[in-house]
Amino acid sequence: MPTAVWPFVLCLLVQAVPPAPPTPVPAPAAETAAPAAAPSAVERIEAVLARGELKGARVAVSVVDVEQGQSLYARNVDVPLAPASNMKLLTTAAAASLLGPAHLFRTRVLAAAPPDAEGHVEGDLVVQGGGDPCLRADAAPAGQAADGAAALVELLQRAGVRRVGGRLVLDDGLLDRAWVHPDWTPGDIANSYAAPIGALSIHGNCLKLAIDGGTRPQARLATLAATYRVRNELKPADKSNEFAVGAIRPDESGVVRVTGQVGRAVGTREIDVPVVDPAELFARCLLWQLDARELKVAGSVAVEAGAAAALAAPVELACVETPLGNALIMANKESDNSIADHLFKVLGASVGGEGSFEGGGRAVAGFLEQQVGTPMGELVLRDGSGLSHRNRVTARAMTATLATMARAEPAVRDAFLRSLPVSGADGSLDERLREAPYAGSVRAKTGYISGVSCLSGYARTRGGRTLAFSILINDYGPRQTNQQMKSIQDDVCRALVDLW
Repeated sequence: MPTAVWPFVLCLLVQAVPPAPPTPVPAPAAETAAPAAAPSAVERIEAVLARGELKGARVAVSVVDVEQGQSLYARNVDVPLAPASNMKLLTTAAAASLLGPAHLFRTRVLAAAPPDAEGHVEGDLVVQGGGDPCLRADAAPAGQAADGAAALVELLQRAGVRRVGGRLVLDDGLLDRAWVHPDWTPGDIANSYAAPIGALSIHGNCLKLAIDGGTRPQARLATLAATYRVRNELKPADKSNEFAVGAIRPDESGVVRVTGQVGRAVGTREIDVPVVDPAELFARCLLWQLDARELKVAGSVAVEAGAAAALAAPVELACVETPLGNALIMANKESDNSIADHLFKVLGASVGGEGSFEGGGRAVAGFLEQQVGTPMGELVLRDGSGLSHRNRVTARAMTATLATMARAEPAVRDAFLRSLPVSGADGSLDERLREAPYAGSVRAKTGYISGVSCLSGYARTRGGRTLAFSILINDYGPRQTNQQMKSIQDDVCRALVDLW
């Protein structure tokens, strides 16, 4: 395969020319045993999968030569298993293919008329959400304010807006308001990795709290958002370095309750607390920035789906855009659940009939059937992140998707490949397969939820072949750890690189 298809191949040190044959030596004496033949790749993979750590586990492995389309290894490839975060590969592949690599998320501020000479806008100011999950410091485009609300208000000022005579209206109608998936557990929902999913999202739909240690530990709001308050119920810990802190999502009045114990030697640490309503968080962040810049809004705040479409001749006063590539990279390299589930719902809104988890499932299923050629059969697509334990995919479907993306048009292919973690280099593979020749030879997505550990992606072999592989491990024993499963996955990857 041409190296242009595989941009990550350029940095590999591959021995492409076989070494010269050794100088002939006399045949060994009859009583000397001949050296054992080196195991084949298949034999080595079988030996890895025969380890005791996998006793009782359900394991599926598929290995396919991307260029030739040849199946090189197959074990239980048609058994539907939970993919954990390997589900993100299907979501991002569908997003790159169906939305297109040039797709821009757009968050717009609209009005019925432009500001007059004094900067006054008659009527409402309407903020229309485009499902952008990247209005946050770690995903914002270069050159844009890290705070999405600050970026919008700065653009309003540039447009000459000084006062608004009507209300601040937030239109979150692109996506539905089933903000968390019913499969997610209460324990999940309490954490930032299961924050709500909405058309207007900011700061990952979490509030950042700063926790200060000392003789009297304190908690304060670090997110710039109006009218939220912190109820500090922290107590000093007996151990000077102890940090055991929990926070409950803000109640209807915006109060965040913080509990736990903090040692006196603990400095300042930050925690992220998911909110209940993402549009409400967006509004409060916007109000803080409007007030800070003395841009006055006379009316109240409202959330109204369809408010933008109700404007007869809308005037765009501000627009913040984020490239799809930012979301793909965050979803795969950092395994960000929130971004993956936003992509899932946006796919639903664009091609699945509705901006919901169900719509996202239909959109990704259509991609698998029509572009990958994978019948859905027993596959189950509940969310885009893999957090749901009810998702089911097959190793064959995973490698078929990976092979399809490797053969996609260059812009689609490259956007997808760039998003994958690289062994020994970045993302969730930065600490794995760091030694030569494996560092840089694997681009793959990790995955873990309770009892499930997976790794799927591409391996570039010493022989110059590019392989798509999927390793899905479910129901490993309670005495086994995800770290042990990772070791098994890494050893399978070593066999792929070494022997094919």
